[in-house]
Amino acid sequence: MTSSPLPVLGEQAPGFSGRSHHGEVLELDRLAGSPVLLMFYPFAFSRVCDSELQALVARRERVRSTGARVLAISCDPVHSLRAYAQTLTADFSEAESSELPFDLVSDFWPHGEIARRYGSFDQVKGAAQRSSFLLDSSLRLDHVQSVPAGTARDLDEALRLLGRLR
Repeated sequence: MTSSPLPVLGEQAPGFSGRSHHGEVLELDRLAGSPVLLMFYPFAFSRVCDSELQALVARRERVRSTGARVLAISCDPVHSLRAYAQTLTADFSEAESSELPFDLVSDFWPHGEIARRYGSFDQVKGAAQRSSFLLDSSLRLDHVQSVPAGTARDLDEALRLLGRLR
């Protein structure tokens, strides 16, 4: 299996379903009605992915204020993502929300199928590339951001763009 080309701006985003770190089945089609940010990342428990997702957790109020659904997608299995979610919220007190402001979504099986649909699967590493896809409330592709695997994305820019779609 090879990756598809990148979806075209303004066109309907490729549909998919995957399981969240809670075991819930998430279907993209059911998220219509509010903006959606798809954040593909290579590996749970890796240095850049940790810093990026912890930064997103630290901005949880800003994430929630966008009214968007944020899905962080990797090829890790659900059980690994469940443990990963716990580490991402470990530094927050009970007074603060210990719940992630986004869902971790498993693209484990068929391996990398969601990332492939978005042209974001690295065949050599067997993992998602570090890319983001911003969808409007009709699930049309509004913005794409890709960065090298060792570089964190500009989360403030992504949140600004999400706020614009609200």
